[in-house]
Amino acid sequence: MNEKIAVIGGGQMGSQIAALAAMAGYETSLYDENEENLEYRYKFVEENIKNLIDKKIYSEDKLDAYKKNLELKFTLEEVIHEKSFVIEAVVEKFDVKLEIFKKISSLMNDEVVMATNSSFIQASELSIHCNHPERFINMHFFYPPIRMDLVEISYPENVSKVILERTKNVSKNMGRSVVVLKKETPGFIVNRMLAALVDEAYELYDEGIADFEDIDIAIKKGLNHPLGPFELSDYSGLDIHYYAKLKKFKESGSSEDKPKKFLEEKVLNGDLGVKTGKGFYEYKKD
Repeated sequence: MNEKIAVIGGGQMGSQIAALAAMAGYETSLYDENEENLEYRYKFVEENIKNLIDKKIYSEDKLDAYKKNLELKFTLEEVIHEKSFVIEAVVEKFDVKLEIFKKISSLMNDEVVMATNSSFIQASELSIHCNHPERFINMHFFYPPIRMDLVEISYPENVSKVILERTKNVSKNMGRSVVVLKKETPGFIVNRMLAALVDEAYELYDEGIADFEDIDIAIKKGLNHPLGPFELSDYSGLDIHYYAKLKKFKESGSSEDKPKKFLEEKVLNGDLGVKTGKGFYEYKKD
């Protein structure tokens, strides 16, 4: 099937997911409610692709495909018009995602794949409130998508096998390695493993055992990891970790699942990591 792809959310994740789709030859539309940010992201990703071409990671034709196949849209109705495959990549908040999927699932036909990029909010949690629940699936990319070679796919028990195969095909055509989970689980494979490391690092820091910089150095040098847990938190987004922990805490009621106060303070202050220029560390903004 020659998919036509809509990406909802023009932030760092969504803009690059849309770029992968366009570079793969798919007719692609990208939507964000902030028009200025959307146009900025388009140019920013274009410069990133040029940089990757210079490094021989991509060929010149990928830039041509990006420009040819990607259109910016400024309403939900426009972005999903005549599309067969929707990928949502907005903020990691259940209510925000649900509002989007309730609206678009009421407008789209029963052939459309509805994929969320979330790894903590499961497709089944969204689909039960929407039309066509058998067409919902998790399609989790890693930041930055145009560099990171992995997509994790998770799906509810009632999902159509056709939907799964179409999602796998799109992921592979984007040039990504694909892993498929047999059961839904918050965090999937990578983030469940990462969460265990980050949680322990946060506990060490919260107990005053060591500064976060030293914890990062210890993990990088002692375990040969390319990034420490606090650096990883900054790159993935402190809000992602915070809302995932908050969701788990609300479900379990266990104090062990409650987000750390220092993390909550950073998120409420808008210090979300690389994407805002400041998290545990400070960064030069895009």
